[in-house]
Amino acid sequence: MIHHVWLINRAGICLLDRNYTGLEVNKQLFTGFLTALSYLANQFNRKLDSLNMGGDMTIYYELEDNLIIAMAVDRDDDEKEIRRKIQNIKDEFKLKYASYLENWDGNIGLFDPFLKDIDRILMLDWNFEYNMKIKSGKATLDYPKKTKVHLSQRGMDLFEAIRAKTVKSKD
Repeated sequence: MIHHVWLINRAGICLLDRNYTGLEVNKQLFTGFLTALSYLANQFNRKLDSLNMGGDMTIYYELEDNLIIAMAVDRDDDEKEIRRKIQNIKDEFKLKYASYLENWDGNIGLFDPFLKDIDRILMLDWNFEYNMKIKSGKATLDYPKKTKVHLSQRGMDLFEAIRAKTVKSKD
């Protein structure tokens, strides 16, 4: 299960973060720490791309150009799948915001619309509600299994709920 996603610039400033499980972290402190670790590893001609956080959580991240994407997940999640999702987020973010990053004026609110993109990218083939119910023990026997049909329907339901909430908040 994904707990948190961070998008960080090379200076260690958190451009955007998405919290899926209520894991409270001082985002600027954390992203500065992660950036410093990356630079330290680079000084030893090494690449640091994950952190084991006490056995039950791992933070994977990738650094490219002026952008770091980090994702906190359960330790037993599939690393290959996590890295694919990180790459998809990074590619789409750079596609939408590369020109802004070159001459960025410090306004992190500029990136807020990308939260919906993160949700969409992650929901394409994962279902967070399902995973959270399983992890919390609140799943019932009649709860649908993770099949492509069920994931697709639940994903569409989630997008409808997000869209409805967004429309209401604009009114």
